[in-house]
Amino acid sequence: MRARTSFHAALMLGLGVFFVAHAALAKDLYVDGSTGDDSVSYAQNDASNPWATLGRAVWGNTNRSNPNSSQAAQAGDVVIVRAGVYSTNQGTGERYEPIYNTVNSGRPGSPITIRAEGAVTLRSNTNTGGEPILGSLERSYIVWDGFIIDEANVNTTPDTGPTGVWGADNITLQNLTIRGISAPWSDNHNSIRIELSSNVLIRNNRLSGNRGANNQFNGSAIMLYDTHDVTIEHNEIFDSEGGIFIKSSLHSPPHYNIIIRYNLLYDLHVGITHAEVSDSAGTFGARTYQNIVRDCFFGIVVRGYTNSTPANVDIVNNTIYGNQHGLFLMPSTNGYEDIVVKNNIVANNGTSIQGEDISDVSQLQFSHNLYSRGGTLARIQYNNYSLAGWQTTFAQDRTGSFQGDPAFMGPNSGDFRLGNNSPARNAGVDVLNLLGQGVTANITMGAYVTGSENIGLTDELAVATFTRPSPPVLE
Repeated sequence: MRARTSFHAALMLGLGVFFVAHAALAKDLYVDGSTGDDSVSYAQNDASNPWATLGRAVWGNTNRSNPNSSQAAQAGDVVIVRAGVYSTNQGTGERYEPIYNTVNSGRPGSPITIRAEGAVTLRSNTNTGGEPILGSLERSYIVWDGFIIDEANVNTTPDTGPTGVWGADNITLQNLTIRGISAPWSDNHNSIRIELSSNVLIRNNRLSGNRGANNQFNGSAIMLYDTHDVTIEHNEIFDSEGGIFIKSSLHSPPHYNIIIRYNLLYDLHVGITHAEVSDSAGTFGARTYQNIVRDCFFGIVVRGYTNSTPANVDIVNNTIYGNQHGLFLMPSTNGYEDIVVKNNIVANNGTSIQGEDISDVSQLQFSHNLYSRGGTLARIQYNNYSLAGWQTTFAQDRTGSFQGDPAFMGPNSGDFRLGNNSPARNAGVDVLNLLGQGVTANITMGAYVTGSENIGLTDELAVATFTRPSPPVLE
């Protein structure tokens, strides 16, 4: 037994040395379009001997059709791309395959990180039918950090956009600035499109100008399709047809675990949309909380399709302000399943709640919401209802909901923190346990639960060398 134990200890020690040695091999790699040389080997690459092109770093070759995995960024490596404009004429011709798809994957705890140092703009001029320029196809543990893309200078294609993630897992897209175009096609058009993927983090990106699709929902800046375990946080999305569209979860597991939080969305046709396509099981699983959605035509939407059912959606502690329709309910023929709408401040909207063809509201759970507009609070199936009529006719918002002035600090300047005299303070119930004191504890309504949250972009997620153009007029 002692010999066996010794052997086991020696084996663990040996494995430990192996992993430590392998981790030590991870290195910083450098790309500099002004001074770099693509003939430099992987081993020779350092701050003084950078490569000239991003393709050399991610493909291991200057020709993406002939990749060399041993000469490309490895698990644990950080590719530092110095300031400049990086152009390529090497395309894929596939809507799901980005040009800069890494030949290698990272590993748990050792992702491949491609990071902009200063203002780094990516451009493409390909003779293919078009493709995303950035993202990941069937790779794991990849981080894209801090790049600038003006879609006017990228050859994109229908049913996608400049950034695409397909069949990948553990992907992070952060600190990106993407200005879209009015696409000339009628199919989906998105700044960031995630499909058939899992464990994706989309954070601290500034997205604007995304237009052109067969409807405003399909023209959303961020679209999720058949994807699960995704967090979308601290993004600023504006001046586009749509903001965030969870469109489909056809092939995903029973619990999809989509989290949308701390985002600022404004000047859109539609802010945040929850939907499904052909999912008869109806188990969706989205948590949308602590977002500010303002000055849109539709604020937050729950919609179904002919054979699908929006289900298990929590819309909690959001500030929904100045929209034509604050909350828009658009069910499928199967109705809803477990839709929770609580602790929201729905203020100064043309109509607080707009509902079409709602024959069954038994699966809607509205409570502890503050509405600041009198008169027509809800318009359901073309009939208008006050708060009392909404409560009596549909048995919604009977508990903890009221009308009043939320006492924002400065809504005209975009400051939706609450004044000390706000009736929204501690008037909600913490159903998502955001404060960690249990789901029956009191909580302040709206996006600013503590008053110190960062809603929208935050410097806390940006690296020291990160530069974001403001305003987003890129070139």
